[in-house]
Amino acid sequence: MTAAAGVTPAPFLTERLLLRPLRNDDAGALLRFRAHPSATRYLSHGPLTPEQNSARLQQALFAAESSTAEWFHFGWAIELQATGEIVGDGRTWNTEEPPAPGRIPAGCASLGYVLHPDHHGLGLGREAVGALIEWLFSVRGCETIFAGVYEPNLPSRRLLEALGFGKDRFFPVAEDTAGKQLPSWRYRLDRVDRSPSPRPPASTGRRTH
Repeated sequence: MTAAAGVTPAPFLTERLLLRPLRNDDAGALLRFRAHPSATRYLSHGPLTPEQNSARLQQALFAAESSTAEWFHFGWAIELQATGEIVGDGRTWNTEEPPAPGRIPAGCASLGYVLHPDHHGLGLGREAVGALIEWLFSVRGCETIFAGVYEPNLPSRRLLEALGFGKDRFFPVAEDTAGKQLPSWRYRLDRVDRSPSPRPPASTGRRTH
């Protein structure tokens, strides 16, 4: 079922995680990794100040509130079910500024993700990203999902490839718009090419506001 216009996505569960839309009170938790040099090494930004982090969160919340059934941009908190700790965040979008159209077709989407380094190597990234992929295909009805990754970021590239993504386009250093001075790859996963997937993520039955 496709998400309705103007409706905040429902949070959902994986084996160990709760993925839910970002909230105003998440700024402090997000700063733990958005200000971390290792966590932001291969992101489009460097370590954020508290002010930059808060501004980024407000921008994400505004984009989510402005999203429609066709053009959307949602940020997700990645929480450990066992403790409630936010260990990372994700992003699913097909436009930077909804409800204005994006640069990719409405039937496609992009995703991004980051985890605090203390939680690397535990399979949490694959669990979270796999769930967001299933959400984009099952709930948003996307046909293709894109993900960008800097070439030296081998763990992230391996994660995408393990989930079925393939290389779609190479961007040399000269085309890096984030100022990281690194080459990057755009990966893609088409609905028709993916391996049989598990059931869609389980909704918690709650909606966040």
